Amino acid sequence: MNILIGNRWLAGFLDETPLPGHCRIRPDIWVTLFPVDGQFFVRAGSSRALAAYTREFGIRAVARKTASRLRERDRNQRYFGMGLGTLIEAVPPVSGAASPTGTTVAFVAPCHPACMERVVLHQDLVRPVGPGGPTGAPADPLGFVSPDPPPPRSAVVYRARPATAFPAVDDTLIGWSPMSGAPVDPGAVDRLVAWLATEWTGARPGDRPLAGVSPITESTRRYGPPSASGRPTAVLFGLGHYAKTQIVPHVRDHLDLVGVHEIDPVQLGTRRPDRCSWDTAALLRDGERADVVLIAGYHHTHAPLARDALRLGSVAVVEKPVVTTEEDLGRLVKLLHAGGRLFACFQRRHSPMNAWLRSDLRLADGNEPLIYSAVVYEEPLPRRHWYRWPSSRTRLVSNGCHWIDHFLWLNDFAPVRRSTVARSRTDTFTVYVELENDAVLSLVLTSAGGSRHGLREQSQLRANGVTATIVDGSQYTAEAGSHILRRRRVNRLDSYPAMYRDICAGIVAGAPGEDARQIAAVAALTLRLDAAAGRDGPEP
Repeated sequence: MNILIGNRWLAGFLDETPLPGHCRIRPDIWVTLFPVDGQFFVRAGSSRALAAYTREFGIRAVARKTASRLRERDRNQRYFGMGLGTLIEAVPPVSGAASPTGTTVAFVAPCHPACMERVVLHQDLVRPVGPGGPTGAPADPLGFVSPDPPPPRSAVVYRARPATAFPAVDDTLIGWSPMSGAPVDPGAVDRLVAWLATEWTGARPGDRPLAGVSPITESTRRYGPPSASGRPTAVLFGLGHYAKTQIVPHVRDHLDLVGVHEIDPVQLGTRRPDRCSWDTAALLRDGERADVVLIAGYHHTHAPLARDALRLGSVAVVEKPVVTTEEDLGRLVKLLHAGGRLFACFQRRHSPMNAWLRSDLRLADGNEPLIYSAVVYEEPLPRRHWYRWPSSRTRLVSNGCHWIDHFLWLNDFAPVRRSTVARSRTDTFTVYVELENDAVLSLVLTSAGGSRHGLREQSQLRANGVTATIVDGSQYTAEAGSHILRRRRVNRLDSYPAMYRDICAGIVAGAPGEDARQIAAVAALTLRLDAAAGRDGPEP
């Protein structure tokens, strides 16, 4: 497929794969209204920042991060656009307003490249147009008349900026995704489609025909014989920054990565190595099998993908959070009780500091409960970042689950006696958890302030007359009275290769994976705190 990237009409992209309720459209006309920003972390790339990161994380880690961010430059160019085209595919359930195929439709593309040869959109963003509307439908109430004559089918007429003033665009529509869990105001779409009827009265000087016809290709999948390496085969879902810098580099020595699924064709790019299959499907294809399914996409997709993997007999390796709803938790726990193998990626369990904590605080003695206090600074999210989606829940689910899991894990998942949470108007969360063994967690999550190195943390863990202090996951100090018991410094990223090494070793050895009780303990507490904090909409 062809996509307009940086004023270049580039071939070789995979097509998007439509989900239920989505339509595939072949545009004849595409008008870009304005760029959409605030969706992704975009780094300035200053030499000072590069030097600071290199000192903190090391040359190899910074090289991976830099390469990943450079590959995302095309992905970061997003625009709000509209157009007119032909419906060529509709995946049920789709309302009659957007079918049958062959219907001329107007569409809104709220978060897309500047122009695409084909585009997949949710039906709420699509309207039938033309005199009388589609066959069997009532007359089009918006009064849109298709251009006469239409542009040739081998080209898209691209208009880089509108010729007329467009109406105010509903802010909730800018950058909207059907994955977000937020509704679309039909009136906001109707107003824009009505404006398009006056905007497009024919080609104008400056309009650019983008020629090129390619077959619909959603995947390069190929199902061959079992891996010749003898290693377990794996399929990855979600090729984001984390997957490129942590998952792929650290599993490839243990697993044979045979497939990558990423719903955004620009994120996949056009230079795709032949060593594995590439696919824009959000789910496993019919007949697609792998020993291991690595799950690192949007948070609300983790549990459904894990369930599909477990039902097929695959091992599910799931990034945090494992679930985002109580319903997902219940379904997943049933599969784990039935023998499903799942490994949760909570990297704090794999830090070398845990051995020091258990030894210095004498946690095995059980004489005194653990008092765990943590203040965590998270970088402020871009305004339209997907962590703000209703489907992603709050920062407690997105990131706070790391400290909740670590606290419960250090206490062998003792039952919760009581828990509370307060959420300030500045979106700072203060969490208190008390266990039946009298252990206490005090956790503050905030984006107030600033940082040179992204996420920052200061934690103090106390028991048996000893205080252990952890700063940024890299500096460890244990003290008792006037004595320093231990002082160590590690690279805080070292826990990631250790985690994947341990998980892959467990997979190869046939280990059962996470205990259903432990998964339920972490998820249930996190979701309960999230619900108590409340959420009336996107974070401010």
